[in-house]
Amino acid sequence: MNRNAMYGLVHKGIKALLTARMGFFDDDEYRNHLSLRTGGKTSCKAMSDSELRQLVDALKSEGFLDAPVRRRPGGRGPARPTDQQWAKLAALAKERGWSGLDDAGLEAFVQRTVKVAKTRFLTRSLISQVITGLERWNAGGRRE
Repeated sequence: MNRNAMYGLVHKGIKALLTARMGFFDDDEYRNHLSLRTGGKTSCKAMSDSELRQLVDALKSEGFLDAPVRRRPGGRGPARPTDQQWAKLAALAKERGWSGLDDAGLEAFVQRTVKVAKTRFLTRSLISQVITGLERWNAGGRRE
């Protein structure tokens, strides 16, 4: 991550922190808080890369910076599965005891069911078949 990206993350995180704690955000409060967290430095420019990285990590761990949004497996497009379909498939996989959309068990099930090697290559119609198959399998009661 480059310095400019870290500057933005620090600003965004401290803004969220101050807004949550004090109900408002201004430049003076931002610099005061930055000074408290960094031992007197009131600007990100004066911080080293490692100090910036540590501050970004601390803001993430405190919950003031969101985790990056994961993109849909396989991208977006008219034939690609919807977010709801991916969520349903992930929930069914968890119910089955698999770790998620990248689990080898799910990929083997997808291969057997619709003859597609990886879950990310599913289309809207194929994911519907996989969801239906998993619903039926989970309703059957047998677990691996």
